[in-house]
Amino acid sequence: MPVYRRLGKVPPKGHTAFKQPDGSLYPEELIGSHGFSGPSALLYHLRRPTTTESVKMFRELKWEADPDATVKPRHFRTSALATGPSAILDRVPMLFNGDVALSMARPQKDDDFFYRNGQGDEMIYVSQGGGVLESIVGNVPFRQGDYLVIPRGILHRYKLGAGPHAFLVLESAGSVRVPKRYRNEYGQLLESSPFGERDLRGPEDLVVHDEKGPHRILAKRNDALTELVLDHHPFDVVGWDGYYYPWAFNIRDFEPRV
Repeated sequence: MPVYRRLGKVPPKGHTAFKQPDGSLYPEELIGSHGFSGPSALLYHLRRPTTTESVKMFRELKWEADPDATVKPRHFRTSALATGPSAILDRVPMLFNGDVALSMARPQKDDDFFYRNGQGDEMIYVSQGGGVLESIVGNVPFRQGDYLVIPRGILHRYKLGAGPHAFLVLESAGSVRVPKRYRNEYGQLLESSPFGERDLRGPEDLVVHDEKGPHRILAKRNDALTELVLDHHPFDVVGWDGYYYPWAFNIRDFEPRV
C-alpha cells in the first residue's frame, strides 16, 4: 500500500532545476512499475545512473518443472535444502507458474554486487536471521518474522547480521499490495484491518555513497540475469520522495479479528 515518504534533500517542486554546490545539476530519476500512471518515486543522484562501463549476459534462469503431472500431496522439507551462500544466486525454486514463484534461500555471506528484479515484485519472509536491506532509497532493518516487500526495479542488496539465515522468496508477476478489503476508497487502512500504517516500516537511513570505480549490478529480466558494471557506486541518491520503495512488516504485528 503506497504511503508518501520523503528522505534526504529534495527541491521544493519536482522536475525543476536542483543544483549541486558546484553549480551542476543533480541528475533526476523517476522509478516506478506503471510508467507515469502508477506509484512512483523521484530520485536525485550525484551522478547519472546510466553511466555503465559494460553490459553482458550473466546467466540464464532455466527452471524445469516436474515431469510427473500427477496431482498428489507433497511435503517440502525446506530445512533440509542444500543452498549456496548467496541470497540472490543460490535460490532454490520449489513452486512456480506464470504468475508467482516460490523459492528458498539460506544466505551465508553478503553479496559483492547489487540486485534489481525487473521481472516481478518480491516478497521475502525472513524465517531465520536478520540484518539490513540496503536499497537505493535507504536502509530497511529486518529481523526474524519480517516480510520484506521489494517492488520491481528497486536496486538493493542484503547486509546480513548474525546467522543462520533462511529466506522464503516469493516473486510475483503482479504488484504486491495490501488486500482491497483492508482499505477504504481513499487507500487508507480500515480500523477493522488486522494491521495499520504504523506497522509498516519504510526506509530509514539514506546513506549517500560518493564513490567512483566499478560496481556490479545483476538485473533479472526475461528469465535471465544481466550483469551491468557502473563507473560509480549506485547508492548516490541525495534525496527522494514518492510512493515507491521497499518496506517491511512483521508477522507478530498481524492481529486477526476474533
